[in-house]
Parts: sequence; C-alpha cells; structure tokens
Amino acid sequence: MLLDIGTVLGGIGLAVVAFLVVCLVCVVILRLLAAILPSYEDRDAVAAARKELKARADAEGSEELADADADTATEVSVSGPEEIGGTAQSPD
Repeated sequence: MLLDIGTVLGGIGLAVVAFLVVCLVCVVILRLLAAILPSYEDRDAVAAARKELKARADAEGSEELADADADTATEVSVSGPEEIGGTAQSPD
C-alpha cells in the first residue's frame, strides 16, 4: 500500500503545528506561574533582612525591637541585584 505525498506532508505539517502549540502552552503556563509565585531573590532578601534586624536587636538587647522589626521585614522590597549580594554601601 503506497502513501501519496500529500498525506505524508500533511502528517508532517500536523506534527509540527502540534509541537508548536504544545510549546506555546508550556510558555503560557510558565509565565503564569512566574507571575503568581514569589521570586527567589525577594524571598532571600526578606530572610536576610530578618537576620540583620534580629542581629541588631540582639546587639541592642531589646526583645520588643526584634519582634517589631521582624514584622516589618516582610515588607522589604529589592530594587537591584547589588542589594541581594550585600555589595550595596550604606549612605553613612
């Protein structure tokens, strides 16, 4: 039984289109997940801010400061990668 060229090309074309659709759906799902889930940089920055505030509170010997600052540490926003790596300098 012989297959004509139109059927073969149609099958190959259908396979290519199906592959592209699957790739497009995966990209859309990954973009939605990236928009919903928090980034690793933000999570690490919040954890670093909490550690820094706890260390500062321990140095000052104030438990109330540690509790108050730990609550506000979740509102820390990262403006650039220099703050994540710890290379940003303070304005002192």
